[in-house]
Amino acid sequence: MTALTAAVKPCIDMGMTLEDYRKQQKLSYKQLAELLGASHATVARRWCLGIDHKDRMIPAPDFMERIVLVTDGSVMPNDFYLRRMA
Repeated sequence: MTALTAAVKPCIDMGMTLEDYRKQQKLSYKQLAELLGASHATVARRWCLGIDHKDRMIPAPDFMERIVLVTDGSVMPNDFYLRRMA
């Protein structure tokens, strides 16, 4: 590792989490679930949990597509897998 590479911090342009989107739009979990066609608010809440939370769920592909469409691309599939720096 050179001095230059040691000084450069990687920067990944990440979208927002579904939880960030929900808060920005001032949506309840029930409203988010309705927008996405989920059967229950608990399902949407589990999609919004942090990456290390034991109850976290990753949306199925059909819901993932709806999330991208409903959020107008603000939340993308990779946003469910990338760890965010605090």
